[in-house]
Amino acid sequence: EAVVSTQSTGIIAEGIVRYVSDLSDSSVTILDDHLVPNKELLTRTVEFLGKTQRAATLLQRDSPVILNLEQTLSKYASEVLVSELKASKRDPEFQFYDQSETKLFAYNVKPAVFDLFLAIAVIAYLGTVYLCVKSIPHGLTYLYQLKKLKSS
Repeated sequence: EAVVSTQSTGIIAEGIVRYVSDLSDSSVTILDDHLVPNKELLTRTVEFLGKTQRAATLLQRDSPVILNLEQTLSKYASEVLVSELKASKRDPEFQFYDQSETKLFAYNVKPAVFDLFLAIAVIAYLGTVYLCVKSIPHGLTYLYQLKKLKSS
C-alpha cells in the first residue's frame, strides 16, 4: 500500500509541476529520485491522519492536524500562513454539516388533483380567448352587413 501511495503521490506531484511550469513534453523528467516523496513520511502521515479526528467542527487553531500540517509545510515552503475561514451567515458559499445536529425539512405538498384542475381551467381560459380572437373578423363582417342593411 505504501508503494502505491508513493507512486501515486509522485505522479500527482509531477503533474502539478508540469502544469505550473507549462511543460507538455513527456520525455523530460522533472522529478528525479531525490525529489520523489519519501515512503516512510507518507506512511507516518497516513497513520497520523487515520488516528486523528479531522471533522471541520473539531478543527481549532491548536488542533494536532493543523499544527502537524503547518510544521510539515514549513520544512518545504518559505511562507506558511494558517488562516481561519468562516462561512458567511447571510450567504454561505459552503456549509459544514455536524453529525450531532441534524435537521429534517418536510413540506406540505398540494395534491396532484389540484394541479389537474388548474391545468384544465387554464386550458379552458386560453381556448376561450383563442376562439374570441379567431371570431373577431366574422363579428366585424356581421356588424358591417347589419349597418349596411340599416342604412339602406
